[in-house]
Amino acid sequence: MDRLHLPPSQATFDRLLLVYTAADRHYHNDRHIAHCLAEMNAAAAHIPDPDPIELALWFHDAVYDTHSTSNEAESAGWAADFLAHGQADPALTEAVIALILATRHQPGELAAPQQWMVDIDLAGLGAEPVRWAADNRAIRQEYAWVPEPIFRQKRAATLRGFLDRPAIYATAYFQAKYEAQARSNLAGTIRRLEEET
Repeated sequence: MDRLHLPPSQATFDRLLLVYTAADRHYHNDRHIAHCLAEMNAAAAHIPDPDPIELALWFHDAVYDTHSTSNEAESAGWAADFLAHGQADPALTEAVIALILATRHQPGELAAPQQWMVDIDLAGLGAEPVRWAADNRAIRQEYAWVPEPIFRQKRAATLRGFLDRPAIYATAYFQAKYEAQARSNLAGTIRRLEEET
């Protein structure tokens, strides 16, 4: 926070920790945030301005309701409230909101900072197979209320949306690091989901 000239906020950190360690958070939890931050730190030398990305990563899954389609917008709102309370530069607030909203992973062109944000959020797609399998089980737990045939169909469609892109990752750094493994993971999982449907 010092680098961004923001006052420290133990209350905000405690609140974030509380939501990220909630019993219904199986994938979108504190481990996911820690993984994203580790990926950002590893790539930091390649990122022109990593500080807003780091701040956005802390908040990007703060609201995660599997019944909702407004999680990213609500998470961005939480970040905006925090920044307003800290009297942050409006340009920083605007940047952080845009970064969080980019994790909706909708088609379309992204500015360079959003490309880094999205690639970091999607780094798990390139996990080694044991972790990838565990992540898939965790996501299924988060959607335990969805009937199995519907989950398989929706999950396969989501993963195919990433696999059908010319490149899963937007930055050369993450393409080199994870593209091949991510394509293998996605193709294998889609095949299993579709075979079981």
